[in-house]
Amino acid sequence: MINSVYIGSCPNCGGPLEATHALEGLPCSRCLPGNIEAFRGMAFRDKVKAVYNILVSRNSLKGYWELYYSFELYDEVISYFKKVTGNEPWSMQRFWLRRLAEGASFSMSAPTGLGKTTTIMVYSSYLGENVLYLVPTKSLQEQICSKLGKIAQVACGKVDEKKISVVTVNYLNRNFESIKGFRPKFIGVDDADAIVKSGKTTDKLVAIMGISQDVYEDAIKLVSLKRLVLLSEHKEDIEEKIRRIEAKIASFHGNVAQLVVASATMRPKGAKQKALKYITGFDVSTAQIYARNIIDAYYSGDFVNLVERLGEGGLVLVSREYGKQKMKELQQLLEDRGIRADLAISGRKFLERFSKGETSVIIGSASYYGVAVRGIDEPKRLKYVIFYGVPKSRVKAMEALYNPFTLLRVSKLLNVEVDENKILNLNSAESQALRIAFLKSQTLTGKLGEVQLYLKGKIEEVRERLKSLDGDLDGDSFVIRRAGRELYIEFPDPITYLQGSGRSSRLLNGGLTLGLSVVLVDELKLLWMLTKRLRYVMNSFEFVNFASLDLDKVKAEMEKSRMDSNTPVDVSTALMIVESPTKAKTISRLFGSPARRTIGGIPVYETVVVDGNKVYVLDVVATKGHLTDLTLEERGYYGVEVGNNRISPYYSPLFRCINCKRVISANVDKCPYCGSTTFTSSVSTVNALRKLAMEVDKVLIATDPDTEGEKIAYDVAVNVKGYNDNVFRIKYHEVTRKGILEALRNQGYLDLNAVHSQIVRRIEDRWLGFELSKALKLRFNSPNHGAGRVQTPVLGWIVERTKKYKASMGWIARVKLGDYVHSLFLDDKEKAKVTKVKVEKLEERVEVLSPLPPYTTDALLIDAYSYYKIPAERVMRIAQDLFELGLITYHRTDSIHVSSRGIEVAKEYLEKKGIGHFSPRSWGDEGTHEAIRPTYPVDVEELKKEISDNPNKFFVKLTWSHLAVYDLIFKRFIASQMENAIGKFAKYKITVNDNVVSEVEFLSEVTGGFSLVAKPRTHSLPLGELQPQYEVVRGSKERLLNYAEVIRLMREKNIGRPSTYAKTIQNLIRHGYVVQSKKRGYLIATKKGMEAFDYLSTNFPNLVSESTTSELVEKMDLIAKGSLAPEDVIFSILAQTTSIGLTQSNQEV
Repeated sequence: MINSVYIGSCPNCGGPLEATHALEGLPCSRCLPGNIEAFRGMAFRDKVKAVYNILVSRNSLKGYWELYYSFELYDEVISYFKKVTGNEPWSMQRFWLRRLAEGASFSMSAPTGLGKTTTIMVYSSYLGENVLYLVPTKSLQEQICSKLGKIAQVACGKVDEKKISVVTVNYLNRNFESIKGFRPKFIGVDDADAIVKSGKTTDKLVAIMGISQDVYEDAIKLVSLKRLVLLSEHKEDIEEKIRRIEAKIASFHGNVAQLVVASATMRPKGAKQKALKYITGFDVSTAQIYARNIIDAYYSGDFVNLVERLGEGGLVLVSREYGKQKMKELQQLLEDRGIRADLAISGRKFLERFSKGETSVIIGSASYYGVAVRGIDEPKRLKYVIFYGVPKSRVKAMEALYNPFTLLRVSKLLNVEVDENKILNLNSAESQALRIAFLKSQTLTGKLGEVQLYLKGKIEEVRERLKSLDGDLDGDSFVIRRAGRELYIEFPDPITYLQGSGRSSRLLNGGLTLGLSVVLVDELKLLWMLTKRLRYVMNSFEFVNFASLDLDKVKAEMEKSRMDSNTPVDVSTALMIVESPTKAKTISRLFGSPARRTIGGIPVYETVVVDGNKVYVLDVVATKGHLTDLTLEERGYYGVEVGNNRISPYYSPLFRCINCKRVISANVDKCPYCGSTTFTSSVSTVNALRKLAMEVDKVLIATDPDTEGEKIAYDVAVNVKGYNDNVFRIKYHEVTRKGILEALRNQGYLDLNAVHSQIVRRIEDRWLGFELSKALKLRFNSPNHGAGRVQTPVLGWIVERTKKYKASMGWIARVKLGDYVHSLFLDDKEKAKVTKVKVEKLEERVEVLSPLPPYTTDALLIDAYSYYKIPAERVMRIAQDLFELGLITYHRTDSIHVSSRGIEVAKEYLEKKGIGHFSPRSWGDEGTHEAIRPTYPVDVEELKKEISDNPNKFFVKLTWSHLAVYDLIFKRFIASQMENAIGKFAKYKITVNDNVVSEVEFLSEVTGGFSLVAKPRTHSLPLGELQPQYEVVRGSKERLLNYAEVIRLMREKNIGRPSTYAKTIQNLIRHGYVVQSKKRGYLIATKKGMEAFDYLSTNFPNLVSESTTSELVEKMDLIAKGSLAPEDVIFSILAQTTSIGLTQSNQEV
């Protein structure tokens, strides 16, 4: 039996925790000895209480009291809520009440109608006194006072420490001097926009919260340093300053008020407002774009007629360039026809009148920050939105060119040559720094200075071209037009459209209300541009013609969706755990703009997912890879205790050295590699996961869908099961809305067979690797010798080919014949001189060519190296980035299968481009994985355009190599879904110097089918007697191996797995066994590598042979399928590895 043990994980004593206990949600066997069967099937809260009582009775209660007390306090708050409201709290309210009971500061990120205000009022009442409740307006102040006054003592419009003080933000600003000594325990903010807008208001709030001026100033410095570190070429010094300030802020333990924000739709802009998140641990803004249930239409008729047909309950958003005067004109037009209309320019009185039915229509500006777009939540009354003009933004063209990405787009439109890589490789901070430097006439230094100098010349060139512009100039996503003497760039505003149209579809009763959004088109080309931009957010987005709608039916459905329903809103809260911070950001962004907070320095992204009638509130957090590894401490046999049919691997938390970045699976005082004493630890991540798990209904472990991901999921489950026993495993193969929603609908459990397979793989790697490395170090007296079962046969191939290469040296004549280089090997340099060449075409044949299947991991690694000389390890990092950004499916796969969704992507692309030749293929049966393919019908040129249009969209800087790898994946996949091509092959006879004759055959021509997207390489040779160009170089009859060929061999011989191909070669290079030639990238065995392989293959042939290694890989697969007992394999490996020690002893004798 395998029973893993996790060092330092027991929730009570902090000692080693057995997985058998952990997965039952229990402390370790020392704290809770005996049979644990009685706890199985027990309700979680009953289990916590039972464990607590046992620990008390045994006089062994330690850390577990915190867990027990946390639940008791939560129960107390819940009971109070029931007593005051007479209702059970909803799932979201339980979520917030849990955080409130813990004393956490946070923002309430959820749609209107889920009880945010009720929750804050009840909690304020529970505290009873010393509470500050901040509201935006006096009218809201009166409403809150009226409701709160029924359950608590309230000071309305003034501050009283003995009561709940309900005041406006204006009151705080006007009366600060008289109340600055007030130190509330809790501050509830109904609408934080007034704070977000004003640095002075932030100053006052920080003082009232009890935060020292020193800490506040440090937080403001941190804002500047975080921006500076993105631009600096000497990041280490700045990162050290950041660490010191963060530590200083974290060490502040003053009596700070708990701060909770119910809503804030604006993003903090000033340094003071941004500093607030470093003090409170969360972003004040809760602005999000939720899922929508909206009919999107366009209309070219009369405005007033449209409003008359739609009736009451409308919001009109006027495109910004028309201004307030147009809004007033439209109001007058409606009033003249007897339609009551109100202007939404400032304040909230207009909304009160609309809610009461005093007005029928609201008219406001189509501005993202306008009160009409972001400040209206009226789910019952507001049914439709009319956009008067396509929502758009306008900037002065000459100033807009200071933005490098805008410069790139305009340059392409004007046919001005520009090095796009210089711009596409910029991150958002670098782009912003360049823009500001141009605006302020500043000169940058270093690499950015070089880019600035280059761009300056391009800006001048573009400006000169623009001066002669007469009329409009249309790009794919913008229009350049002259208004008077000024040139402007106009572009559609998709975010304002989504935010504004979203006012008509809100969460109410059993789900989302149906809304109608109508764009009154002023420019058709801008509507199509808007459609294209919206498709980046929602794949199948389409505007329908308003005239085609059955308006009576639509209006009836809108009314029906707003009627009271007995169907409760199915809201659940969940913690979604992924490996990578990039993936956490991508997933949380798929469903809106997430709220961000930090728990113990770990970023947490909160997002709302609406799936039909089901609403998930997700906290998305990253483990940053593995949480544990086999310990390096003195435990058993290299971290594994082995007894009578009992195997206990001991896992330690991971400690990463800040200085040298090495990871150590042992608790050490200083880094064994560089001597540094500063570390980060996975312990802080585990603590954050446990804290977060207690807040939610369930835990969803969403690590990668392979055996390594399953082991990480297992480690997570072990560490959180004692804090929330609703733990589920979810899997997805693409980081897209569709992929994540599908995963949420199919929640499952851990695959213990896959976990055991990975445990065995790691034990084998540790035992064999440590023993072989120990043997090598003793033999060669060198610390940098290492070996493993997979590395050694791969090293053998490279050693063998290097020896053959050296033994067959001679001269190579490279003869250039058109686009083909013909190589001849000759023993003598004199013979290698080429005086003449004769080329004859012997025959031609035509053949039907089938496309290649989509990429598997090994095929991608081979082609990326063959075409672009990108090393395998880098290709894997690039593919990981592309997967985490949602651009490709999972990249560690040996499957060529294509799903129906994949086929649809190809069909959509071929139709969109008008290419045709679509021939759907699933390429084999469906299995666990799918081939590597793009997730959207977006080719590399469209992707580049998306980067230039929206440079902040991706969280990873996409370099030329990212784009090159994506292009390979995209073209290969699209080609795999196309018709066959016709290929012409030509056979040639090549005679060199009248006596050296060779025959070669090439693909000389290819037409139709898949070749329209992915054209195979072709060659065409000149015929007749030639005087060719040639060179003579030193070379060998035997070719050295390169990355691509080694990976192909690993795949063919079943050595290693797709996830290990790149790492294996890199380890050989790291140990100094292999070097890579600079010019052609060949892998060459060094003397050290040859000696190491000769020693290992001579002394341990059975352990490092190809057949033994391949057999072990097959055994791992059988374990993963549940067809082989993992214990049997481990005991077999143990017998093999202990024999290494015996061999060493014999040698020493």
